[in-house]
Amino acid sequence: MKITAKDIAREAGVSEATVSIILNNKAGHYRISEKTRQKVLGIAERYEFTCNPIAVSLATRKTHTIGLILPNLVNPFLANISTGIEKCAQENEYALLLCNCEENVQQCVKYLDILQKRYADGILLVLPREKEVNANQKLVEAALRKCRVPVILIEHYLQKAPCDFIAVDNVQGGYLAAEYLLKKGHTRIGHIAGEQFTRQRTCGYLKALKDYGIPIDRSLVMQGDFSIESGYECGKHLLQQGVTAVFAGNDYMALGVWRAARELGLRIPEDVSLVGFDDDPVAVVMDVPLTTVRQPGTTLGKAASEMLVQKIEAERGTYQQYYFPPQLIERSSAAAR
Repeated sequence: MKITAKDIAREAGVSEATVSIILNNKAGHYRISEKTRQKVLGIAERYEFTCNPIAVSLATRKTHTIGLILPNLVNPFLANISTGIEKCAQENEYALLLCNCEENVQQCVKYLDILQKRYADGILLVLPREKEVNANQKLVEAALRKCRVPVILIEHYLQKAPCDFIAVDNVQGGYLAAEYLLKKGHTRIGHIAGEQFTRQRTCGYLKALKDYGIPIDRSLVMQGDFSIESGYECGKHLLQQGVTAVFAGNDYMALGVWRAARELGLRIPEDVSLVGFDDDPVAVVMDVPLTTVRQPGTTLGKAASEMLVQKIEAERGTYQQYYFPPQLIERSSAAAR
């Protein structure tokens, strides 16, 4: 005969709700005595009783599933974030649904709706390219406000979105990069900024110059878009302005600077020093291994997932922002002036 939770409750002399709380380790289990808990678990073990996950989901309105929406599947940093998220999901017995919106805002919004219809308990979201989000900002903000489950934004912050947010401390990262070059004696340091959601890296660069008494020359700050091509174009301009060092807002733009330097007959680090940001795999395969600021992608993903699980299980309504400290990784692309 198939045993039910009701049968266990009858034999243990407790309510069916108490059995459900104990067997599913739900909120409220701390109010139940250890003696009662062991009695219920003993009966369940004797009858080899296992909970029906579908029934549990119907009863608790939770599926133990989280969604992850990424802008692409080729960026190594996003792959590291995904690894951390998946590890945490496994540890907490959550299933993970992965969605790739391919840098398309409309598809991103559609996935937010699909994941809710599939009863995901929460969603982790890395937004598409900033220019795409800016062109459709009201659409994104409206979709996030409509979400019936917790959403945590990773890396790209939206001020009007009712969401938690987690990222690396970009101000500190930019400061570390600029300070490293300043300590090597460079005073004419060019900078290539990336998309605006990482403008804090530029703020860190400017703060370091100010702290070290170096006059800020705005003509040495160029706007890139995180691509190798923009690094090349901006880097070529900066190198022709006589900078002795360049801090690129990511490693791909640093690779573009390296290419521009080579075309101009300049050597790295003998003629010009170079620092990137991210610690992308490309940093270690360049002819001259790149000094860069490391973003802890796996750690960041794990922390974001842990934050979401806590949000789901505690059902808290307050929003948090958390920033991870970056780390300067010294290699061979910068020399003393």
